[in-house]
Amino acid sequence: MNIKASILTIGDELLVGQIVDTNSTFIAQSLTKLGYDIQEIISVKDETVRIIEAFTRELTQSDVVLVTGGLGPTRDDKTKQALCLLLDCELKSDPKVLKNITRLFKKRGYKTELNQLNKDQGLVPEKSIVVENTEGTAPCLWTEIDDKVLINLPGVPFEMKALMRKKIIPKLQKKYNSDAIYQHDVMIHNITESDLAILLEKWENNLPQSIQVAYLPSRAAIDLRLTSIGTTQQEAKKMLQPSLQSLKKIIKPYLLTAYSGKIEERLGAILRQQKRTISTAESCTGGAIAQLLTSVSGSSAYFVGSVVAYATEVKTNVLQVNKALIVDKTVVSEEVAVAMAKGAQKKLKSSIAVATTGVAGPKKGEDGKPVGTAWIAVTDGKKTLTQACFYPYMDREDFTKTITTNALLLSIRFLLDNNNQIAKPKRTQKKKVQKNKQEKQKT
Repeated sequence: MNIKASILTIGDELLVGQIVDTNSTFIAQSLTKLGYDIQEIISVKDETVRIIEAFTRELTQSDVVLVTGGLGPTRDDKTKQALCLLLDCELKSDPKVLKNITRLFKKRGYKTELNQLNKDQGLVPEKSIVVENTEGTAPCLWTEIDDKVLINLPGVPFEMKALMRKKIIPKLQKKYNSDAIYQHDVMIHNITESDLAILLEKWENNLPQSIQVAYLPSRAAIDLRLTSIGTTQQEAKKMLQPSLQSLKKIIKPYLLTAYSGKIEERLGAILRQQKRTISTAESCTGGAIAQLLTSVSGSSAYFVGSVVAYATEVKTNVLQVNKALIVDKTVVSEEVAVAMAKGAQKKLKSSIAVATTGVAGPKKGEDGKPVGTAWIAVTDGKKTLTQACFYPYMDREDFTKTITTNALLLSIRFLLDNNNQIAKPKRTQKKKVQKNKQEKQKT
């Protein structure tokens, strides 16, 4: 069964860029795993008319509408009032919501005597069902309108996530028997998106209707996402395999990794497979590489640690980068990036280490290097792989994110290329032994 869903976020703070909407991303990922077909993601102002218009619009095109925000106790939170107007009903006080607010206040050390605004938070539309929010004071509302479901969640991310995981997803699974979706990504490099599309044109034309392909390019690589739909997850995965295998043959010269998931997850999978560890020495990325690596559950099996060598003194005193090298080549150079990586690999005793040094801006570096310049190095102490980067048109945040992504990609390339290099001498040695045996037999 194809279940259509829409996601709506409410709040002026979203529209003016005061905060980043992470709620929609989490909800979309959660619903996609359920097999739901996401129709639209929109944000609207905290205005009653706008909210009602958005509710009406999304309910006409989707079976399930998930909404975050506007459930707080202040005047700018108008979601419950808008919902009452939509449903043609009144607000009523819910004792369970008030009891939950009192419990949370006591637990957090606040006074348990509720003021009027706290009491107003216990008001809910008569035609809605309250889903208990154990993490916060704003009620979660489940409203069934004909054959549609409108779900109002609090805007606070950790409250919303807890409700989605513990309450909303189980309720949706119980109500709807949706199709199962399986997705697999492959990472491709050294080819442009347009050339890749031409290369895969025939393959795409012959794909079954149940399989879709999406091109997800970044500055350093292209993710090709294959999505299949089946009645069960296992069936969807099985349906995808023939197309995935034929794809790998076509893109073999450009295939970086066939591991699926986020880039940090893919790097972790390769490190696990090769039974290696990694450490980082970061200057311009300020610990962002380490943060991504440790965001993966179980990363302690392969991530050793990090040295954020932002100051030159840390590079020389902790990572043992030669001062003369910095004077001669400057801080932002290939040679210093290599020395940083080798210093981290040696000091932290990891199998490999990745290092970054660059100028994030907005001003030039101390050594006069232009904004957007960076060097990345990956080493195991013997072999080293480096990459020069230059992104003068990026702001500081985008530059840091891009260099971080490039560092993870370079680490993947190093592990895969290096693994192949390690394997070659063994085959060569075996051939020499066989050749010697043949010569002895002849004599």
